[in-house]
Amino acid sequence: MFDKKQLLGLSNQGRGKHDLRSMGREGDRVPTTLHEKMQTSHAQHTGENWIGRETETAIRTQIVEKYGKRLWEEKHSPVFINELTHDIKILLEAQTPLSSQHIEAEAKRLLHSLTGWGPLDALLEDSDVNEILFHRFNYLVVERKSTGRLESPNIDVFRDEEEMLRLLEQIAATMGREFNETKAELHTQLPDGSRVAATHRSISPDGHMLTIRKHRDLLSEADYLRYGSICEPMLLFLKRAVGLSRASGLVSGGTGSGKTHMLNLISQYVPTYLSIITIEDVLEMKLQHPYVRRFLAKPANYEGKGGFSIKDCVRLSLRKRPDVIMVGETRGGEIVDMLWAMNTDHPGSWSTAHANSPRALVDSTLPILFGKADEVYSSEERNLMIGSALDLIVQVKRFEEDGSRKVVAITEVVGTGQSHEEWIKRACNIKQVLPDRVYLQDIFVYEPTGVQNGKVTGHFKWTGYRPERLIKRWVEKGLSREEIDQVFFTQPIPV
Repeated sequence: MFDKKQLLGLSNQGRGKHDLRSMGREGDRVPTTLHEKMQTSHAQHTGENWIGRETETAIRTQIVEKYGKRLWEEKHSPVFINELTHDIKILLEAQTPLSSQHIEAEAKRLLHSLTGWGPLDALLEDSDVNEILFHRFNYLVVERKSTGRLESPNIDVFRDEEEMLRLLEQIAATMGREFNETKAELHTQLPDGSRVAATHRSISPDGHMLTIRKHRDLLSEADYLRYGSICEPMLLFLKRAVGLSRASGLVSGGTGSGKTHMLNLISQYVPTYLSIITIEDVLEMKLQHPYVRRFLAKPANYEGKGGFSIKDCVRLSLRKRPDVIMVGETRGGEIVDMLWAMNTDHPGSWSTAHANSPRALVDSTLPILFGKADEVYSSEERNLMIGSALDLIVQVKRFEEDGSRKVVAITEVVGTGQSHEEWIKRACNIKQVLPDRVYLQDIFVYEPTGVQNGKVTGHFKWTGYRPERLIKRWVEKGLSREEIDQVFFTQPIPV
């Protein structure tokens, strides 16, 4: 016969009131953390007591072990919520001496905690907070959307380090990961898309560290224009370069500069008759496209088995007949497979990489990534592959003065001196071409001019360079000279 108490791991043996009350004595303490103050605001008016910490931990553990991801995937289902609430009440009745009224209130509190993230809920629900950084359990730093700056709010979120560890273990278990002394790094995402990076105190001398980059709705064309992140002619240029010319490229920038947002915007310009495969280690891209297949890399388990890297996904995707491949971020040897795909009839493929400028990307970042590949490539082979595979580099930057993010350069990869010498001489208007150099030419740039009222000011500018190879494809697609000239503006556009 089905016994829900047995399924939840409850013993049939009764417990004395004295033992249960002794476990609940801890509930007499005054709530100190932000989460406790929020959860007890109603309880203070009704005289309700808290259950003991050990009892609450036991109840939460049993519920998480039984339901796992369902706690978040089905939390909007009334049927599931009723079932979960009933199970919580059974556990409370068996392990606490509370009255039915108090059990009802505690069940609601635990339900909210179990279908959310407990102490983190208030921060996650604060729309003005972009990033949450715990240096240790009692030292919190946040980045505010309104100011674009870091600040340390004077609030206590966790009671102690043990509570923080329990929450991190809960996040890891819910996402099918591990977090302990031997698996000291956690990299995953919450169901809403927020990225989580945590380290165990075994490698963090000051205590467990937690960083949450909250999920932000991906920006539309109108959002980019409204925020002054790009100007309309530059946006039109990218639309035609990707949609008509099938240009391949990389979005380059620093951490938090908006690379993924820009990649998602670029992906919207891929023609709807093409098949796309996206590859990410954390699901962030949201493509509004009829033919999209997705790969998600996963780390190895504690035995070092079962992992599937970005590189593995790229190689597998080449067997799935994609027209276009979009990789969320390249930071290893998969760059070789990505460039190989661009060179072998997968034009229009894009990815992101960390670099402070297009030149730094080509001369520093990409050589380092090539060095992580299984095969060894000479600088000549590497540059030939880069020069023939890439058409454009879109450079994005976050300005620390106000936290704004802007496209600071759209750059054409003209080619490599060894194989594109004559073309480089004409395009770059130079007489001597170095054979082992990848030549770049800025098409559009953003030039900051100062800071007014705490906001960065500047203008977008066309450099005067016309990417003739891309323009030739536009002409082949039927664009007139007047339509082509729309993207090349002679007067700087201030923002």
